[in-house]
Amino acid sequence: MNLEILPNEILLHLFQYFNSIDLLHIFYGLNSRFNFLLYKEVRFYRVKFTFVSKRHFDMICQQHLPFIANRIIALDLSDHRDTPQQIVLFLSYIPSFSRFTQLRSLTLFDLHSYESLLKLLGECCHLNNLTHLDIHSCSLSIDQVNFQLIVDNIWSLPKLINCSLRIKFQKYHLLYLPTIISLSLESITMYYGQLKMNQINQLFKYTPRLKHLQTIGTSINDDYMPSPLTILIDLNIYFSDCSDYSKMIVFLQNIPNLRCLDINIPSELIDGHQWEYIIRIYLPKLKTFRLKMCKRLPFDNIIQESIDRLIDSFRNIFWINECQWYVRCFAYNRRIHLHTVSQLISWFPATRFDLW
Repeated sequence: MNLEILPNEILLHLFQYFNSIDLLHIFYGLNSRFNFLLYKEVRFYRVKFTFVSKRHFDMICQQHLPFIANRIIALDLSDHRDTPQQIVLFLSYIPSFSRFTQLRSLTLFDLHSYESLLKLLGECCHLNNLTHLDIHSCSLSIDQVNFQLIVDNIWSLPKLINCSLRIKFQKYHLLYLPTIISLSLESITMYYGQLKMNQINQLFKYTPRLKHLQTIGTSINDDYMPSPLTILIDLNIYFSDCSDYSKMIVFLQNIPNLRCLDINIPSELIDGHQWEYIIRIYLPKLKTFRLKMCKRLPFDNIIQESIDRLIDSFRNIFWINECQWYVRCFAYNRRIHLHTVSQLISWFPATRFDLW
């Protein structure tokens, strides 16, 4: 088929199905009409530099970005081993983000330079339409990082709605919370330290519109002061220490409008009757429930009997008929694991374990 006979409207519609980098690589330079459409008529570009070749990266940055920067709505950069130093190179080509007037989403993969991260966050102040920021698989040395500065820079972005921070430090690191109020942030993923329960209230104090929270390494400490979190509707949480699960119940009963709960408890087994009580009394609006629990049993416990009792507690009208939430249970190395069926078993060695 000869694409040149198609009207511009059809061509622009077809262009939407192409990756932006492939689109420019394939069609630019064919003729002046295609060049005009690419530079003047394509409304939005989503430029994803992850796994792109160095040659194509240089070509896009040097030849095309100056002409399309004001129509890029999503930008992905990566310092993955397949694209080393890409972010530094990008900053050398594009020292200022002021041209990205329509950029809504910025994703950074495998960033290892604290200086580059600060530079990028500093440039984000030019992005008046930025709503999504994802820092993914970032690895930093704790000795060189002022993480308070990083967090406060992010919370200062005026239109940011969704922020995901997946940052790995070379040694254990406490979680820093903002000291600046964000009136726009509604969804946060925090994978960069251990969130103490007494920090929850501070997080919501500085993020009053927070509706979706995902965090890991959470522990329930004695000085936790419960406070209503009525705006929170979606929670994905990992309790690293749940030896006294009554504290966890106190926490959950302060989230009455929760609709989606994804909870991981690696050191305790709470039976179905107790969960039913928690959900009926404290979480009446819950629609989605994903559960993962695990506990090692002492040698004087009979695993089969323990599993039977645990499974039976989830076999009633509430679980099977009303909510239609189902669980599976398996034992491995004297540990009993219980997951809702939506949870994947993906981290066990290739050996046999008992599954119910």
